[in-house]
Amino acid sequence: MRTDRPAGTIDDQIGYGSDVAAQMLRRAGFRYVSLNPGASYRGLHDSIVNHLGNANPAMILCLHEDHAVGVAHGYAKATGEPMACVLHSNVGLLHGMMGLYNAWCDRAPMFVLGATGPVDATQRRPWIDWIHTSADQGGLVRDFVKWDDQPSSAQALVEAMARANIITRTEPKAPVYVCLDAGLQESELERVPDFPASAKVKPPTPSRAAKDDLEAALGLLKAAKKPVLLIGRTDWSEKGWKNRIALAERLGAVVFTDLKNRSAFPTDHPCHVVAPLEQVGRSANYVRDMLRDADVILAFDWVDLDSALRISGEKVKAKAIHVSLDHHLHNGAHANYLALPELDLFISASPDSVIADLVAELGPGQTKCWHEEIRKIPLRDETRINVDQLALSLREAFPKSDEVTLTGVCRKFPMDVWPAHSPLAYMGKDGGGGIGGMPSISIGIALALHDKGRKTVGVLGDGDFLMGGHAIWTAARHQIPLMLVINNNRSYFNDELHQETVAKRRNRPTENRWIGQRISDPDVDLAKFAESQGAIGIGPIIDPADLGPAMKRGAEILAKGGVVLIDVHVTPGNERGAATTGHRAT
Repeated sequence: MRTDRPAGTIDDQIGYGSDVAAQMLRRAGFRYVSLNPGASYRGLHDSIVNHLGNANPAMILCLHEDHAVGVAHGYAKATGEPMACVLHSNVGLLHGMMGLYNAWCDRAPMFVLGATGPVDATQRRPWIDWIHTSADQGGLVRDFVKWDDQPSSAQALVEAMARANIITRTEPKAPVYVCLDAGLQESELERVPDFPASAKVKPPTPSRAAKDDLEAALGLLKAAKKPVLLIGRTDWSEKGWKNRIALAERLGAVVFTDLKNRSAFPTDHPCHVVAPLEQVGRSANYVRDMLRDADVILAFDWVDLDSALRISGEKVKAKAIHVSLDHHLHNGAHANYLALPELDLFISASPDSVIADLVAELGPGQTKCWHEEIRKIPLRDETRINVDQLALSLREAFPKSDEVTLTGVCRKFPMDVWPAHSPLAYMGKDGGGGIGGMPSISIGIALALHDKGRKTVGVLGDGDFLMGGHAIWTAARHQIPLMLVINNNRSYFNDELHQETVAKRRNRPTENRWIGQRISDPDVDLAKFAESQGAIGIGPIIDPADLGPAMKRGAEILAKGGVVLIDVHVTPGNERGAATTGHRAT
């Protein structure tokens, strides 16, 4: 990991408005700040370099504002803590909006600083400062940040940044945005403002369940014969991980987890009877049968709970309990609150606090899970490359899989190949479905984990990588160890399937589904693209015999601290193999 060190003498005197902002970043404990530079915050840029010495926080340079947001998003996914990022003026904020929406939907904490041209029109430079000044810049993102402000004095800046730090770290977590006036940044201070003690800007303790709600949940669970736990967004602690295991074992419950969220339960545990789910409504019949058979379904901040409680349009018969604080973030601008589920009990509290309370009340003990495990591990097929073979080869390249963090996986990746044994095993999806986010999110995860003894690997689709692939320069520039494997079918294949669906409904030719979808003729050479950004490129891998050696070489490069991309060509429509076995992965 490399950050730049400034030359000359550091000016440790707080003399300008931007020095105040830099001090607040340091006092809030931020190690890094991701950014793409811009004149609107040139004052803050100088303060971070020449006042703080580019340390705590250190700059992580990105080639696009959306990458700056994605890096901070990934850092939050890996740590549960916000990272700072800076977006240049209205134009940089507009660039970063997709990443912010991803982070909002993912409920990721993030401390975003923006800047506007001088609010005082007499201080504006001709043309450029005028078109980069907005009357209400925060209004661009107010619908999908938790709080925003534009302070107009140094003391107001202290309060705004202290408040933002508290709000983004408070459950339910989400990004915040503070816009800095360019004029305020560059103005000399008449006096140094008062800075609050760190103890006064800490977030509150997460909300716990009301006694009556807890007793009602215990009553339903103690009477249950076939309970199901839907474990969604949870904390990052080992204690929380162990409590979730204890609750499932005490109840003998079937446990489902969600690929949209990071790992929350050991996926090879007898209670975790199937691989993490993509979407309940599209799951195998045996998944839906388990939900039909359940008598109590206890969900912990489960994304899209209503669809999980409806099988083929009919509500399940089980009593439904949901524990979540997410409703505090819902607004009318965007429907990421999803359909309103019908619940027998809604507990407004932090999920992990409720799990801890339930474990304490239920006491020690263990009950065998009421359903048998169903494992579907792909068989080795040396005749072709598909996502099953990609996953098997990747797994074989890392004998110590518990040292690996998967930043994300492509569609149809067989998760049973790679059991999750900690909260850092798998980091989930991008949150908002904003394709192009996972390259930079993966870099943020790698940044957070580079000194934690973990190897960071992302398995991404080619469309996702092509939209945001030049983020890999940041990993190469700052020597952030990362391995990206691209499941490259040279198509926006998910949309091919959508076009096939429409054509069938209209009795039109399905063989035209590829038009306007295929990323070929010419194929993009992703390995050379990665090399042009300073990474090591391997591929394209076309021959199945080359797949295993390519993965092993990538693992070796990663182990030495390198940045490597492996381009694996799979046939469109042949992502999954038909052959599977019921044995558990080892």
